[in-house]
Amino acid sequence: MDFKKIILWVYFLYTVFVILLIGTTTLEVNKTLLSILFMWINYLFFFGGYSYKKNLNTKVKYSSNGFWLLIKSKLSLLTIGFVSILFSIMAVNYYTGQNPVRLISNLLNNVSVYYEYQNYFKHNQINVLTLTKIPYILMLFYVKFFLYISYISLFLFKEIRSKFDKFYLFMITFAHIYIGVGRGTSFEFFELIILIAYVVLSKQRNTRKRIINYKTATVSLVLGSIGVFILLNGISARGVVFDLSIVRPDVNYDANGIVSKLFPKLSFLIYQFYGYFGFGFFYVSSYVSEIWFSSFSSLISGLIPLGFQSFSNTSIQELMSNIIHVGVRWHPDSIVIINNIGYIGLLLLCFSMGVFSKYSLMEKNRTPISEVTNYLILLQMISLPVGNFLFTSSANELIALMSGIYWMWRIFVNKRIRFNKNSKLVS
Repeated sequence: MDFKKIILWVYFLYTVFVILLIGTTTLEVNKTLLSILFMWINYLFFFGGYSYKKNLNTKVKYSSNGFWLLIKSKLSLLTIGFVSILFSIMAVNYYTGQNPVRLISNLLNNVSVYYEYQNYFKHNQINVLTLTKIPYILMLFYVKFFLYISYISLFLFKEIRSKFDKFYLFMITFAHIYIGVGRGTSFEFFELIILIAYVVLSKQRNTRKRIINYKTATVSLVLGSIGVFILLNGISARGVVFDLSIVRPDVNYDANGIVSKLFPKLSFLIYQFYGYFGFGFFYVSSYVSEIWFSSFSSLISGLIPLGFQSFSNTSIQELMSNIIHVGVRWHPDSIVIINNIGYIGLLLLCFSMGVFSKYSLMEKNRTPISEVTNYLILLQMISLPVGNFLFTSSANELIALMSGIYWMWRIFVNKRIRFNKNSKLVS
């Protein structure tokens, strides 16, 4: 599937989810319409950037020739896999205080590993950056980088995977999942599902037979079901109980809603996901109507970089925390970006991501790193309306930084070196 269509389908699913939320909760149409419009404007600018140069060729064949991970010996891949597992065990022990034996014991005795992680994290002040913490940040970077590059290399740049390839993938997947299990969080599983979905849909990029073939649709449905199950399990493991009778500050379950009446079980499921995928739409609409459009000075502040800091000496996040109950939920990435570079900057960023995504998929640029870059762009685009999927971890930040350095070298430095060599040959 074409890359821009992947984002299109995600935004379409977001829109459907919000419509179902309106029929399930006390959320009103006027509290979501602006945020949906906001989201689709972001997509239009991304689409404009992606379509900026029509002559760029992205319909190419994947080839395994020359990609370093695919030409490594079995011993080298085994080493990468074992080191990933070792690093994940060491990192979990550092961040949560749990070794594998204690972790298994906690899981078997129904001890909340999430609260174990939170208590240990706070008690030992691990949130503070120290010299002793840096090696473990790099370990997490190692595990996640090889997860991304291995799935993309072995599925997109290799036609047939051997039994050894599958064993290697199992090793690096186990290392990644172990971190999520050790922390008691579902985000690692979410990342893995999005990565697999990206790989599956990207394999259909060159076909024109149908939008999504039956195999892709089946895999997507299975992944979605697994994602729902894992997320609900993670919520339950934290001891969170959804009591529909509890009155919350902003949005509550509406037993008289049309979805609640017609599909009560579905409505309860939708309400459980509100905090993850629905709150951002309520947040953005509240920002637009109650802050951004509240006065001419606020309108200007929202358009320019650091506008609210310059005019009001405060951030959008602080202003929003006084208007709605945010709690432990994310501030949507779109708002964080607007706070830093303004709404005009956000639209330019969406346009730039579209241009760069198309450029990185050109035949001469296509490498596993270019696909990793596009996966990061996908994470950023789907997190704009609802949360912070990309920069929520230091590992992702380092991978994004590494990708940026890679492209700066390839576009500017390496191109200049080749130009100088050609100039010498001519002279």
